[in-house]
Amino acid sequence: MANVRPLLPRQKLFVAEYLASRNATDAYRKAGSAPKDADVAGPRLLGNVGIAAAIRKGMDELLEIISLKVEDIVTKLELITTADPSKLTGHHIGACRYCRGVGGKYQWRTSREWMDETAAAKKGEKPPTASGGFGYRRTLKVNPDCAECDGLGQAYVVFADTRDMDPAERELFLGVKQTQHGIEYKMADKAHALDQLAERTGVFQKRDEGMVNALASALIEIRARTSRAPINRKERHDDKGPRQH
Repeated sequence: MANVRPLLPRQKLFVAEYLASRNATDAYRKAGSAPKDADVAGPRLLGNVGIAAAIRKGMDELLEIISLKVEDIVTKLELITTADPSKLTGHHIGACRYCRGVGGKYQWRTSREWMDETAAAKKGEKPPTASGGFGYRRTLKVNPDCAECDGLGQAYVVFADTRDMDPAERELFLGVKQTQHGIEYKMADKAHALDQLAERTGVFQKRDEGMVNALASALIEIRARTSRAPINRKERHDDKGPRQH
């Protein structure tokens, strides 16, 4: 290889075109050579030591790039299939306003909230009392004996801060959409990602091949054991000679 001459510009172009099409005749034409004998001259160039070496090197580089891309795709699919959607958004159940109120009465978040409601009360209306106390949070546990919500609590939706997502959840997350009903998280299809991952890794093919190989080995073992097992036959006194098998 040390004595291989550097390729001429047209030969380099032929190598590049061949790597793109894998067609020597077509690459010969696109490299600017006379098209009349391309079907002969093109394949003949593949026998050139320098051109052949350049093609091998180029194919190795392409395979490495493809391999890296495939690994990257598989990694992303693995992250999507293992991501936990509940870390992005979820449907939670918390206490209603009466669950933790003193004596089962309405519980305020803060004294400011109560005073604002009191100030907003119309003249002649009885102002709201604070007898249920303060400190309401819908993240509080539901009171199973609450007469107001029958112990079912109050449902609410939570959304994670997208700045704090793990790598897996970041691959699962596709963005946020503002709809007339509120915020909607868009996520990748985990089932589809799982199918794609299985296809690219050949997990089902490997499993099936393993089952076939295991079955074949079992059959071979059964045959081997059967061939070594003694065969018991009852001799018949009226037999005149050995049986032909």
